[in-house]
Amino acid sequence: MIDLQAHSTVSDGQLEPADVARAAAEAGVTVMSLTDHDGIAGVAEATAAAEAAGIVNVPAVEMSCVHKYSEDLHICGYWVDPERILPACERAQQERVDRAKEIIARLNAHGVEVSFEDAVAKAGAADAIGRPHIAKAVGAGPDLGPFFEEYLVPGAKAFVARKWPTAEQAVELIHDAGGVAVVAHPYWDVQDPDQVRDLVESLVRDVGLDGIESFYPPHTAAQTRHCLELCDEFDLVPTGSSDFHGPTHKTFSRWGAYDTYGLGEPKVPERPDR
Repeated sequence: MIDLQAHSTVSDGQLEPADVARAAAEAGVTVMSLTDHDGIAGVAEATAAAEAAGIVNVPAVEMSCVHKYSEDLHICGYWVDPERILPACERAQQERVDRAKEIIARLNAHGVEVSFEDAVAKAGAADAIGRPHIAKAVGAGPDLGPFFEEYLVPGAKAFVARKWPTAEQAVELIHDAGGVAVVAHPYWDVQDPDQVRDLVESLVRDVGLDGIESFYPPHTAAQTRHCLELCDEFDLVPTGSSDFHGPTHKTFSRWGAYDTYGLGEPKVPERPDR
């Protein structure tokens, strides 16, 4: 079984990197990828545990970026050299910290009491902090939706847009690190088919996008088919994942949770000769 996206405690996952790899092996995964958000600190540990369990971990990162269709688009970089992608990850993590501090300042200005330290405690580390951690630090749970709608979505009271990198820059950074760039779960971040097509076509044309995560748990049959059609049209690699975040995660708790709908099978991007 191929499952090319998962997260550990390095970002927003529940398990340590080695335990993610062991869980993958126990679930019957043969080729996995630890794709922590803007972080590669767990790659070596996950790779060693995967090898010990007799499976493959493709070294990777999931970069958060901005695009005209989504202020939080994700690009997965497979086969990246951790040392070469590290400077980009460090900058992205600092951008994450700066954005969180600005969001918290705006919340405080609106009378919502929360500190940066409170949010870091929820995230586990400052460089992993995101809007959900801030919302949890406020006490907006278990359903974060209403709080997000009032304060943390585009146009809301305390929203702060991501500034770097753009989707094009993310692809280039991945290529510069020797990797393969795959737009992650396009229908999770961009819902309109015409926009998905324009996103893919422009990234192929402008910066040489390599693939589309076509098989993904929330993707419908029609959305999966469209992704595969775009892969055929632009000669892209169709990947697939369950986006595993941990055994008790409310949305992504099970390996191999994506549906192929009988339309094809995910592939592992070939390691480029860069």
